[in-house]
Amino acid sequence: MSLELLDVNFMINAGRNIETPFLLRVSKPDCGASDIEFVRILRLLPGKRIVALAKDQGRSILVKTYLGRNATRNAAREVSGIKLIEQAGVRTAGLLWQASLPGDGQLLAFEFLPNAIGLSEQLKKCEKQRTEILTSAMQIMSHLHSHGVIQKDIHLANFLLSQGEIHTIDGGGIYSKTTEPLSEQPSIDNLALFFAQFLARYDALVPEVFSVYEEARGWSLDEGRLGRLQKEITRHRELRKQAYVEKAFRDCTRFVCRSSFRRYMVCERDAYSDEMQAVLENPDKFIADGHSLKEGRTSTVTLVHLQDRSLVIKRYNIKGVVHGLKRAFRKSRAWVSWSNAFRLEFLDIPALKPIALLEDRLGPLRSKAYFITEYIEGPDALQCLREMERPNGELEALADILTKLSASQISHGDLKATNFVMSIDGPVVIDLDAMREHKSQLTFAKAFKNDLERFMENWQDSPTLASRFQGLLSDLNDQYGAKDQRNR
Repeated sequence: MSLELLDVNFMINAGRNIETPFLLRVSKPDCGASDIEFVRILRLLPGKRIVALAKDQGRSILVKTYLGRNATRNAAREVSGIKLIEQAGVRTAGLLWQASLPGDGQLLAFEFLPNAIGLSEQLKKCEKQRTEILTSAMQIMSHLHSHGVIQKDIHLANFLLSQGEIHTIDGGGIYSKTTEPLSEQPSIDNLALFFAQFLARYDALVPEVFSVYEEARGWSLDEGRLGRLQKEITRHRELRKQAYVEKAFRDCTRFVCRSSFRRYMVCERDAYSDEMQAVLENPDKFIADGHSLKEGRTSTVTLVHLQDRSLVIKRYNIKGVVHGLKRAFRKSRAWVSWSNAFRLEFLDIPALKPIALLEDRLGPLRSKAYFITEYIEGPDALQCLREMERPNGELEALADILTKLSASQISHGDLKATNFVMSIDGPVVIDLDAMREHKSQLTFAKAFKNDLERFMENWQDSPTLASRFQGLLSDLNDQYGAKDQRNR
């Protein structure tokens, strides 16, 4: 089968509607024209940039194609950044060649790193090597900073482990801040940006690996330096979380977003099939034809089977005129659930997987809203644990979720055991519309105390389970002053 030959103008105008594989004709330096096969698109910014796995005469390469009027400038910035990385003595994917494309385009061909894995994935796979991996990252950062170089767009996908060595990629985010070694404050700020990419559970490793960085920089002992770093880590992580959640409400690589005078819709792009679009066009029809899970005045929950997936559609109903007026100017409960789902995803707390959010609107006024999630098969925690003779880690997994919620100052608002689904991969939190992230420790402590007491009420008629949960949650109960339900 012959592949379609595309050109720059088509790639600019196609937006996201570019399918691989395809060919792109380029004039390589000293080699003349040849066709590069784009095998798989890794990242696409419509009309601006395409990062892809490609083949050049059978050889695997990574290509960055810059499009539009800023193509030359953006490609030059990438090349400059790669040179700065190399000058600092840090490994990176080597630039093989560069070519200009007719019609406002530039293509950079890079060495393909075999079996490359991101730093985040590697840390999850190799728990015993976490300190070693982060120590290597600190040595990289110290090399860059010693040469006055910083990576402004730090994220873990820009640190790839290949053949036992960490490589720093993405020269577009690399800047030479000074010709001298970077001073302490900008160094700490850049390190904080790096550590903020990790979950808070990794913060215990920071003191040890930061000491490696301090030694490499030749810094004298300063007991307050680590405290300043940890404070900046917390600040940057909070900013990252806000950006992560906000991104779930706009059109981007991951999401399709459509907004008009009468409705607002956002959907996972991978799930945005023709059938999914039909669901979003007329969700009430699919609710009527689906399997009812809950019928209530305030919400209707239905299981719907599509060809490629099963969905749960939760419709938040308007009970009447007065209720409608009260809800019209507020964020819908579907909006709140969608936001909370991605907040939990960022924090690595197991929760239902959001697929789409839909709101009926009249300009700024909101009406019915729909929260669509992937169907998670499994019994709820109440049914599951009561039927099990010997729980094998299920209780500990539930307690771990509560511990993570506590660490993030998040209250659920309705911790019934039926709001945990016991999936094959472990318990998952559902029913997120009353969940709240607290800024005040005082308000959180009060709300989380209620959560703990509500959770323990589930096991009042199961003394063995109640006793085991009381033990697992003893630190949280003591911290928040939750009452022992066994004595009530």
